Amino acid sequence: MPDASVDCIVTSPPYWGLRSYETGRWQGGRADCDHQTAPRPTDPHQPRTCPDCQAVWTDGQYGQEPTVGEYVDRLVTVFDQARRVLHPHGTLWLNLGDSYAGTGPRSARPHGSNSIIGGSYNHRQWTPGAVAGLRPKNLIGVSWRVALALQADNWILRNAAVWFKTNGQPSSARDRLTTSYEMVFLLTRSPRYFFDLDAIRIPLKQPRDRRLRTSTARGHDPTRPRGKNPGDVWPYPTRPLREAHFAAYPIEIPLRCIAAGCRPGGTVLDPFSGAATTGLAALQLDRRYIGIDLSSQYATLAKRRLLSHRPELGDAADA
Repeated sequence: MPDASVDCIVTSPPYWGLRSYETGRWQGGRADCDHQTAPRPTDPHQPRTCPDCQAVWTDGQYGQEPTVGEYVDRLVTVFDQARRVLHPHGTLWLNLGDSYAGTGPRSARPHGSNSIIGGSYNHRQWTPGAVAGLRPKNLIGVSWRVALALQADNWILRNAAVWFKTNGQPSSARDRLTTSYEMVFLLTRSPRYFFDLDAIRIPLKQPRDRRLRTSTARGHDPTRPRGKNPGDVWPYPTRPLREAHFAAYPIEIPLRCIAAGCRPGGTVLDPFSGAATTGLAALQLDRRYIGIDLSSQYATLAKRRLLSHRPELGDAADA
């Protein structure tokens, strides 16, 4: 992609050690080999070679790195390219969740039958298992590890917003509090960047009189007649997408990020597009959208969702 070609990036990469997607492929070997004699590893990131034709199973997905440090380093690398394509006055909004260190190897459970992700070993939901350097039961702090690594890589960390899940699922844990939030980080390339606070203000329940409403044109007004700053705690319910992508965040998150952080008519990028929830928000706000995903299944799903809202975009969606 060309340098400085997008105005805003809103994305949620795969979380470390928690999920595996249908992205693996056989490389090399014979085209007529079914690879049935190849061993089935207990972990998707383990190497796998077909003894009959020497084909190698490769999986380029993020989130299955052997260590959390490798995951952080990989995200720093991809967001270095994201910074290159981002306009100097653009914004990056990054949603990440966290997990706990366990004991022993990673464990997995299959996804539900309603998902296009289902069945084989690399279509399962994982728990991280033991984490080097951490005693079991430790909160790993993956989201903050990534944010601070990006800050060290010369990104400006402007905000750490909390997405409070108002309908969060109960936890079976008996010795800690239920986790009911994820982080949404705002990062920028430059100290000066596009940010439209008025676009995301919360309307006042009891507006002031007209004299106060017009006074903002002459400078700061502590009564905030145009609405209040929404702050860094965002109370939104989860909205599971039964069709396929169980990890999609609610559209309210990218709507807020794009409205505040993307110039009118600008281009929004999501390098981990998934089911294109970011794309739906971009189109709703009359911005252009570029979505990238390693999974062809999710790309097909994303196209279907986008065209259901904007059928006139058929040719662009094909591209």
